[in-house]
Amino acid sequence: MTPTQKRVRLRHVTEADLPLLCLRAAAMEQRGEFESTRMSSPKSIHKRFAEDDFSSDDSERLLVCAEGGEVIGDVSHFLAHRYATARELGWSIFDPALRGQGFGTAAAQALVNYLFNNFNINRVCCSVSPGNIASRRIAEKAGLRYEGCLRGVVFIRGEYVDSEVFGLLRADWQRG
Repeated sequence: MTPTQKRVRLRHVTEADLPLLCLRAAAMEQRGEFESTRMSSPKSIHKRFAEDDFSSDDSERLLVCAEGGEVIGDVSHFLAHRYATARELGWSIFDPALRGQGFGTAAAQALVNYLFNNFNINRVCCSVSPGNIASRRIAEKAGLRYEGCLRGVVFIRGEYVDSEVFGLLRADWQRG
């Protein structure tokens, strides 16, 4: 590990984490310019946790913990297409002061490894807003390659925006 690399651990959401997730859902000032401004209610967060602990065959949300154990963000994966086993990835580091320090890259790499080591899938992918250079670099450092642009596919902040698609196949991941 070089001095700039960060170590993180992924773990499942517990009931004790729900107050943090509720605060995060309302913390508009911590959201970056490329994140949705849609808020989730505390009731909906508690309901989802009661239904499946944020972990199902269709989607999973895991918390990102720094070396000291504190929760600093989350990652998620969900079915990318109804007709395939491919998983789409997402990541977020909650505190803007911790962004740009390698935690996002470490979290994305940990998620990619988790998925290929534990699921019978051949592909992972992510979608990144064209101007989101930080997320593009995270995707690339996690081994995903640029595959193309989907025009007007995501509705964020009142408008449809383009999305750049990055992907990684199991064989590429195995080659490292």
